[in-house]
Amino acid sequence: MKKLKFIQQTFSVHLFETNDSPFVLSSWKLIKSIKADSSFIKNNPVEIVADPFLFVHDECLYVFYEKQISINNGVIEMVKTEDTINWTKPITILKRNTHLSYPFVFKDSNGIFMIPETSINKNIQLYKANQNLSEWCFEKEILKGDVYTDSSIFFYDNVYYLFTTTKQNKDYQLHLFFSENLYGEFEEHPKSPVTTGNSVGRCGGAIFEFENQLYRPAQVCENYYGESLSIFNIKILSTKDYQEEIKIDRLLTKQFKNGGHHFNIAKFNNKLIIASDAVNFTFNFFAFYDRVVKYIKKVIKR
Repeated sequence: MKKLKFIQQTFSVHLFETNDSPFVLSSWKLIKSIKADSSFIKNNPVEIVADPFLFVHDECLYVFYEKQISINNGVIEMVKTEDTINWTKPITILKRNTHLSYPFVFKDSNGIFMIPETSINKNIQLYKANQNLSEWCFEKEILKGDVYTDSSIFFYDNVYYLFTTTKQNKDYQLHLFFSENLYGEFEEHPKSPVTTGNSVGRCGGAIFEFENQLYRPAQVCENYYGESLSIFNIKILSTKDYQEEIKIDRLLTKQFKNGGHHFNIAKFNNKLIIASDAVNFTFNFFAFYDRVVKYIKKVIKR
């Protein structure tokens, strides 16, 4: 994966609606954008809004996403709407002393839960919501001991399947765990890691079902992080076997100029809502300045 010198990468969130298949880009109608602020903030022109997850609750559509300003830790913010026209102001619903991102939200018989990415802690954490989803309390540690990224759970045939990613020799590895109890121990799948590579091994959104087929969004990060996203069709998902095949290669390259790395859908008010994010590039003056200063100091010492 290439590093982009003197280029600052940010993300912005975009929400669409469609009456067609979520894979038909021409049918996507933009209904809301949450864009990064390009102004200079605390000596670093960085603001990121990314990883949007949709959730329908009490006749409202909720959007949870990561927000990071400058070099501060990312927090989880939320907006909601009753009609996709009028939206609430963003509020911070989860903040910790370490970085948070990828706020995967799901409902279970025990309540409404979130698995935010807490990779810096080398674990996967589960949080539980209050009634209006404005407060989230730590519930349990699902896994620990590795740098797990972009984790989500899919309940299928009475089994909880946990998809998560680690890195081995600079390549993403998609691991699969399962448990019959959300509060029980998760066992690694006999086929895990189920796939490896920087174009396949990291999820770019939750596993979802559409027209009786299961799909997995996967980030494409061969040339740079956030380059694009592909959709894989899961053909077999069981405690003994896992198989998938490519459905659409580099979907978001066709939607956004510089690509994007997230895809999530939800049914709301008889419409299919799609949440994604787009990569944006700006010149990073401070990285350039820092490089020049280091070079000058090196020359002076000679």
